[in-house]
Amino acid sequence: MRIALLILALAGCGQGKTEPRKYPPTGQTKTFNLTARDVEWTVGPGAVYLAWTYDGTVPGPQLDVTAGDTVVINLSNESNHPVSIHTHLVEFEQAQDGVEPSSWAQPGQTVTVTWKTSYAGAVPYHDHADEGLGVGRGLIGALVIHAPDEVKANEHVVVLTDLLPEYFKTLPGVADPITGEFPDAGTYRGAHQYLHTINGKAYEESVPHFTGTVGELSRWRILSIGQEVHTWHLHGHRWVDGDGQLTDNIQLAPGMYRTFEFTEDAVGDWLVHCHVPNHMEGGMMARYRVVPR
Repeated sequence: MRIALLILALAGCGQGKTEPRKYPPTGQTKTFNLTARDVEWTVGPGAVYLAWTYDGTVPGPQLDVTAGDTVVINLSNESNHPVSIHTHLVEFEQAQDGVEPSSWAQPGQTVTVTWKTSYAGAVPYHDHADEGLGVGRGLIGALVIHAPDEVKANEHVVVLTDLLPEYFKTLPGVADPITGEFPDAGTYRGAHQYLHTINGKAYEESVPHFTGTVGELSRWRILSIGQEVHTWHLHGHRWVDGDGQLTDNIQLAPGMYRTFEFTEDAVGDWLVHCHVPNHMEGGMMARYRVVPR
């Protein structure tokens, strides 16, 4: 396999351990209108979660901008609890950090925050009004800051997160602890079933398949924003990380993010997953289907 260097999250353009590139202002303003609302989110067949969301999905909308843009977020709150929005790498006034109550959107209110982007990378955005609960309920998303000079690629944005078992409305049936028999409806997947998700869904039958074509540049932007440390293991592929180590598995603690890329040359229906066994059992597995050119 032809291998490309890891693109560091701060640099976004394959600059290794050198000083991350800071891009000048573009003079452009990108405005996004987000609405916080509580919904019943289907994680998988029979698994329905009482989610807090940006725009009704877990994760919320992907926000794509160019490094150097000014980003304006109008956050309206249709829920019955306060929400806020916070992100990483960008510049903003402390009053718009999402931490202080003055920057929260109370029920029925709208707040506006302004971010200035200078560095390329993919980072999470998330609630900070009640971060532990807000993130666990689904107030998360991806902000993708593209380098103005980045090479065109097949982009895969992956948001890894963990759900809270007490907030499921329904779950598939589990085995009887005494007899070991399964109920008629649902499939037993272990104690962690449907708790660990890829882009808001769990297991191969629910996570939309990633797709690729031989010969193209394949770029992966992996974000972890939840309760647990995860890995991202891509079968049949390998790349060089920021330490010069050949790898096919990266580790991300909550709030961390990595970007890497390679030239695709491996036809197949490849498994991708977190390598923590309970997290695989809990839903962090999907498929990456690569076809010939």
